[in-house]
Amino acid sequence: MNKLIVVPTTHIDLAWKQGAHNLGLACATSGGEITGDQLKMMLSRGERTLVRMDNETAIVGWAVVGVEQLPNFRVLYVYELYAPHGHFEAFFDEVGKLAHEFGCLRLRCAAAPAQARLYRQRCGFAPVYQVLEVEL
Repeated sequence: MNKLIVVPTTHIDLAWKQGAHNLGLACATSGGEITGDQLKMMLSRGERTLVRMDNETAIVGWAVVGVEQLPNFRVLYVYELYAPHGHFEAFFDEVGKLAHEFGCLRLRCAAAPAQARLYRQRCGFAPVYQVLEVEL
């Protein structure tokens, strides 16, 4: 049985020792937006929420989520995900339940092209728009 555990801000240091520090690897794909240490600080201050991904026998991954209240609906946004061989799609129903607990009607994430293909194929995600950037 898969389950998601929301980690309270008081337990971020403990979670970091249990493996959440690996979210720094996910941060490395952000193009310099955030480092693992900065993410830990944001989690400790309650600016984002840390979620532990457990299967029947072990911790298989970590995710960082946040709620965005848009003018027409509320979205649970998955900012970072670390779940090597954890089969993230096995947690999709649990993420949907978590979104509803936060009052969200939609789930969003940002992804590189290869990840986006997996999310579309395995979980039914569809592109909303594409974010482009130029450094000035």
